[in-house]
Amino acid sequence: MKTTPESIQRFLIGQPPPRLTRPLARVQPIQAKEGRPSVDVARLREVVRGAAVVEPVIAVQNPAHWERAVRGLGPEMDCILPIGVPAYPTEVWNSHPQPLVDRQLPFVFWSLIAHEEPDIWRWSATDYLRALGVPVHPVRNNAHGVALLKALAMRRFLRGARLVVFGEQNFPWNAPAAGHLFRESLGIEIAVRPISDFRARAAAVSEKDVEETWNARRARYRLGRVRPDGLREAIRTYLGIRAILEEERAIGFGVNCFGDLIIQGGRDVPCLAQLFAREDGYIASCDADYVCMATLALMTYFTGKPCLMSNLYPVRYVGALEDHFGDPLSPDPKKYPRRDWKNYARLGHCGFVGVVSPEMSPAGAVTLHDWGGTYEIKRDGRGCGIDGGLFRRAPVTVAEMKFDGRTLLLTRAELAETTRHPGMPHCESTALLRFSNLPAFVENISRDHATVIYGDHIGELQVLGDVLGLKTLVV
Repeated sequence: MKTTPESIQRFLIGQPPPRLTRPLARVQPIQAKEGRPSVDVARLREVVRGAAVVEPVIAVQNPAHWERAVRGLGPEMDCILPIGVPAYPTEVWNSHPQPLVDRQLPFVFWSLIAHEEPDIWRWSATDYLRALGVPVHPVRNNAHGVALLKALAMRRFLRGARLVVFGEQNFPWNAPAAGHLFRESLGIEIAVRPISDFRARAAAVSEKDVEETWNARRARYRLGRVRPDGLREAIRTYLGIRAILEEERAIGFGVNCFGDLIIQGGRDVPCLAQLFAREDGYIASCDADYVCMATLALMTYFTGKPCLMSNLYPVRYVGALEDHFGDPLSPDPKKYPRRDWKNYARLGHCGFVGVVSPEMSPAGAVTLHDWGGTYEIKRDGRGCGIDGGLFRRAPVTVAEMKFDGRTLLLTRAELAETTRHPGMPHCESTALLRFSNLPAFVENISRDHATVIYGDHIGELQVLGDVLGLKTLVV
């Protein structure tokens, strides 16, 4: 069976610890009265297998029992699944709604499983309970319900999740100044550490540990122009960063290379560390952009698929590209007519498409070269950069969280090609994307950092945004 980009799952070298795995949603069914139940719980367990655990049914005996049952549910429970009697909505939650108002647990009216359609007899209860302040989620069909349960589990997963950013906070993604907005909205904590912290740990790594780490992972990596000492330094950097991630019990990291590391002459860039950390179950972003890191966390742990972040360059902005690359990187007008360029953009970061995970590449592997440099900061043969291409004509979803921690921007695009740029050592490759409406996306954009995932995930990400209380903007 041919592998399609949309079917690719993220690669994990082993079973990640629980803090790096979206938990199964915990669902408590409560049956309101005697009679034929509106939901077949046994069938529901099969439908949600792998996404949720459905607890034994609590059969309500009287209003006092109902109140004790609702108020007694623990913090590990993600939602209540009400089970009534079809077509006769005279249930206890209508007569005694106050426990739901006080408890504020999501109340999920499941669809008609056999018919894959909404249960219309729950319309009135949905609006009634919402008017009282109860978070009610009517399920449209089984696929929507599974996405909803995964989203509810994500909400619990994110509470208290930690990200680590290394380096000076001198870009707009300044964690001490604005990171609290993500704690307030999603529950994500952000720890700021100096680059010297992972360098100190990297320096203590033994040659044996470097060799063992490389031998365990080398099958997905091709050696290009990277120097042996550059490769060893990159592996030490990974092991140093991983030690801090374990210490912080974090889910991901980013290093502010251009604000701190590179401009001071360092080339111990964390590109390979990003890939190795992803294989362990972490997420990672360039430039210590915690907003992008939060986006990657949403996309990766919710979908289970690999993601890419990179700089987004609309090709119509020839001045900005000329200044940054010394070349506008215009598409071939024979293949891509100029009249369509308004909807094309390139992905590129530090000389290559970005830090492409091997499973996202058609080759199933990426090539390790020296760090690619930029037009302003010249390549000097040191460091370890990542050169990986992407699938042609692959549909993708492009996403950006905004700095407010409450807005998620989404759009669809297609990967047209991975373009090689001969004679440009600071820009060996970029990916060319065709958007459905790039100007409208740019009107709402937050940063030049975009997150890209294979496939169309707009619908399920809207479900996630709704559960997390985000304003989801779809272009």
